[in-house]
Amino acid sequence: MVDGTVKHKIFKAMVTIFMIMIGITFLFPLFWMLNISFKSRSEVYVNPFGLPKEWVFNNYGDALEKFNFPRYLANSVIYSVSTIIITVLLGSMLAYCISRMKWKYKNFALSYISMGLIVPVQVVIVPILIMNNKLGLKGTHIGLILPYSAFALSSCVLMLYAFFRGLPVELEEAACIDGCNIFQTFFRIVLPVIRPAIATQCVLIFMNTYNEFFLAFILGAEDKIRPLTVGLLNFFVSIGVNHWGQIGAAMIITSLPTIIVYTFGNEQIENALTAGAILK
Repeated sequence: MVDGTVKHKIFKAMVTIFMIMIGITFLFPLFWMLNISFKSRSEVYVNPFGLPKEWVFNNYGDALEKFNFPRYLANSVIYSVSTIIITVLLGSMLAYCISRMKWKYKNFALSYISMGLIVPVQVVIVPILIMNNKLGLKGTHIGLILPYSAFALSSCVLMLYAFFRGLPVELEEAACIDGCNIFQTFFRIVLPVIRPAIATQCVLIFMNTYNEFFLAFILGAEDKIRPLTVGLLNFFVSIGVNHWGQIGAAMIITSLPTIIVYTFGNEQIENALTAGAILK
């Protein structure tokens, strides 16, 4: 009994140390970006990993002066918020229809939606580009919002589908007895119950859309509609790789919104992932 307790404590300590090491590997890039953002141009090459010998705070001011952060941030927020609204609204309604209603092709619809998880964006980028040109969406925000919403729809539907299946039927029966129609039942009764899943989807969609690069680089050719990811690339190209201090400052500035969103939304993600699975 004593040996078993000791072995359990040793195993628990080893697991803790292993998890701490994994956490450090994830945090190190952020630490490195923050570290070099306060270094001068020459010190980055002489002392790449150590703390700055001379703290240079002007890198942030110079980066903001050369990097059109407000415009790119506004575009990224427009894309992220619009994608969240469209995806969560349509995805929750479709997931509710598939999980709670009886109709002929609902299993086919679920399989069709699931196919969206395995289709890479690189395969369909040419048809999307042609459709954008023919529909007159080239150079507009909606030309990126619609593809973002389409690619985010599959995971949203599947997660909410699992949550809807776990709800008791008595919720809808009680709402029907009280005189609610299908829309009132959905928006007033069902959606508030799955709030953790919706909050999780909002955080995940925001982070995926905010950090997306490939579609934005191909479809957002004009500077006025470029998000932060593409704007950051242009900033790198414009100053080159001879001033890593400003590059680190620009990366920290660009990363702040996602860090803030995840800091406030990580508890909702944990609640949703423990309450249900992607497929049930």
